[in-house]
Parts: sequence; C-alpha cells; structure tokens
Amino acid sequence: MDLPTVCLFLNIKLSAILPSSSLAMVALAETDTTSVGWRLFFALFLVLLNGFFVAAEFAIVKVRASQIEIKAKTGSRVGKMAKTIIHNLDGYLAATQLGITLASLGLGWVGEGVMHTIFKNLFDSLQWGLSDATIHTASTIVAFSLITIMHIVFGELAPKSFAIQRPVATTLFVSVPLQIFYVVFRPFIWTLNSLAAVILKPFGIDTSAGHESLHSTEELQYLLEQGKESGALDNNEHELIKNVFDFNERVVKNIMVPRTKISGIELTSPKEEVVDTIIKEGYSRLPVYDDIMDKIVGIIHAKDILPLVAAGNQHWTLNDIIRKPYFVTETKKINDLMSELQSNRIQIAIVLDEFGGTAGMVTLEDIVEELVGEIQDEYDEEKPLVEKVSDNEFIVNAFATVYDVNEHLPHDLPEDEDFDTIGGLVSHVFERIPEVGESNESYGYLFTILKKTEQNIETIKLELVINKEDMVDNH
Repeated sequence: MDLPTVCLFLNIKLSAILPSSSLAMVALAETDTTSVGWRLFFALFLVLLNGFFVAAEFAIVKVRASQIEIKAKTGSRVGKMAKTIIHNLDGYLAATQLGITLASLGLGWVGEGVMHTIFKNLFDSLQWGLSDATIHTASTIVAFSLITIMHIVFGELAPKSFAIQRPVATTLFVSVPLQIFYVVFRPFIWTLNSLAAVILKPFGIDTSAGHESLHSTEELQYLLEQGKESGALDNNEHELIKNVFDFNERVVKNIMVPRTKISGIELTSPKEEVVDTIIKEGYSRLPVYDDIMDKIVGIIHAKDILPLVAAGNQHWTLNDIIRKPYFVTETKKINDLMSELQSNRIQIAIVLDEFGGTAGMVTLEDIVEELVGEIQDEYDEEKPLVEKVSDNEFIVNAFATVYDVNEHLPHDLPEDEDFDTIGGLVSHVFERIPEVGESNESYGYLFTILKKTEQNIETIKLELVINKEDMVDNH
C-alpha cells in the first residue's frame, strides 16, 4: 500500500471512529505544535545571530591591523575582506550594532512569546490545580528569565569572550557574512551614521576622521614598561626600544663632543706633526682649523695620508688632501642629522653655536650610540659614565650629559638649557670652577670634586642626601 493510500485509509478510519469536532481539535493541536516548534527554532537562531554580531564587534576592535595585513599579503581572499573591514572600522561597527539591535528586538518579539506558550502548556498539563492567572504569571516569569539567560550567556558573554581570546580567527570567520550584511544594509547604516554625526557635531566630535586605532607615544611607552616587567623583553631589548623613543627628542647639543675635547690639526702644521697627531689620537678623521678652533676649514682622513707616507711622498700639504667640512647647528634634531649624514655619505659634522663659532663635533657613530649604546673598539678604554659605590654614592664622569647620568641615579638631576653636561651642572652649582676636594650640597646630592684640569672638571662624587619621601615628591 503506497503512502497516499495509507493516508486515505487512516483518514477514513479516523472519520469513522472520531466525531468531526474531535478531528478539528487534533488538527488544531498539530498546527499549534508545529507553530511553536518553528518559533522556538527561530528564537534560538536569533540568539546565535546576536552572538555572531557581538563576536564580530569585539573581534574587529580587538584585532591588530598588522595581524590582518599579514593574512592579506598571503593572498587569502578572506584576509583581504578582513583588511577592508579593519580599514572601515566605523562603518562595520555600525553594521554590527544594527545587527545586534535587530536580533535583540526579534528575540524579544518571538522568544518571550514562544517560551510563555511552552511553559503555560507545561503547567496546564501538570494539573497542580493552579488558577489561570497564577499559571499565566508563572509562565511569564519563567519564560522571561530563561530567554534573558540565553540572550546574555549565548548571545553576549560567550561570543564576546571567544572573540577577545581569538580575535584573528574570529575576524576571518565573520568577514564574509559581515561584509554581505554591510552591503545589503549600507543605505540604512549610512543614514544612522549621518544622524550620529549630526548629534555629535555640537560637541566638537568629528566622526569623519574615522576610528583611531593607533597607540599614542605614551601608550607605547607604557606597553614597553609592561613588556619589561612581564619578562617579554629583556634589558637590552627594553633599552634599545626606549632609546628609539628618546631619539626623536634629542638635539645635536645633547650628544656632541664639546669644543674643549676636540682634537684638531692647525692648517700650517708640518707633515711630521700631522702624522704624529693622527697616530697619537688614533682617530681616522680630524678637523683642520686656521689659527683658532672657531675657524675650522676642513676635515682630513687618515686613509688619504697613509698612501702618501707609504710611498715616501714628501711634496704634499694639508691643502692637497683636506675635505670640505659639514656644518650643523646645536639645535638640529639628531634623527634629521643622521639622515643627512647617511644621504651625503659623511661621517663627521662640525657643530656651530649661535654666533657661528665652533661649539663641538658630532660623528655618525655618536648618533648610532644613542640607539644601541656605547660602541667600544679594541683601542677604546672603557670608562663608565657612572660608577656605583653604594646605594647612595656614585662616581660620575663630568663630561657625561645630565640626561645620560640620570639613567643611573635614584633621583634625577635637573636638565637645563644653560648646561648639558655634569661639568656644566657643577659650575652652575658652585657658580665657578671649583677646586679638587670642594663640596656643595644641591638638588638632593652632595657634590664633591675628585679630579680636574686647569680648565675642566673631570670626575665628581655624588652622595644622595635627600630622603625617600622627598624622592617620591620630586618624581
């Protein structure tokens, strides 16, 4: 017997057994059950749909653009779609908000009703002798509670946590359906964004600038410190990256060799003296001055002189081998100078003060050392800037900058435009050039002169005299 025949046979038998009113009730019950089933399925679908948009929202905000760029560069179509989303973050965030709103409204409209029907039928079938009003109230409370729990747990918390833990995978997963949703509802999304822009305009907020996903310098420095504390960065890595942040703020005056420390050659010096000076100083390049150091006329390279000496040539003069000097000002940013020296293939620059006189000298090596630290060769005698004697006592090289010395001290010394080096600070504290053994208390330290020449202070001792409470206040 085929299926139509079976159905016809059952219909005839049921018609013979049951009255017409009973058949109508059975048909109505079947219809109600089917309707409740579809509505329940639709409610669960709306919960999952809400979870999808919540996961999409948190994922595209959490994921870093660089992570998606890597995926896109591999040629992945999904990665390219994700890149489009990340670069139009405000638009797609509006799309996720629209999706969440529609799903939540639909869930409130369908979910509570179907849950109420299910629990009302359940309470009716239990035959506890409750009144219709009590059953209605209990069904409403249970239905509302259950749909709320489902919405919060499966539609909000779970997808949010998953997206935060796996932002890249989630972003790639939602990219295709989210982009389709965005295209379909683009006019509506544009309208909503326009209305939001009108509302925010009186508050001075420009939404046309887009969503800012870049970190500020302060945030990056905070992340750097967090990386060191967590062990993700070792001391060398931390110091290198920290130097990069400081690099853009430093000027030539902060790192130059001061005029008093420059080794140079007078333009009229005899050949023998020139060679002896190069050997004695051990530098590959030396400035040449005319009578006084304020009149630097060029730079000589040891490699230009060595072939002449080796060949026994006695007919050369400094004017034959001198090279044009490169002059810069004290206030020039060292990152700009580094670019200039590299592009012009120059290793050394003469620093001029505001009056056009020689203030000092700076080399490409000096600039690089600001990033990677002191570069010592086999002939350099390593002299630490600060030698720690105890927690409160330090031996300091007076030629070091205050900025560099502060890296090693528990309490910072002041940095002022009137002086850059510790020697300059000491002269400021004593208001003169002090003698060896003299002491003076200032800025939380006892300054004691340990070594000096007739013109320069070379080494000092710093003893911390400030208490811990004052240190906290000053920091």
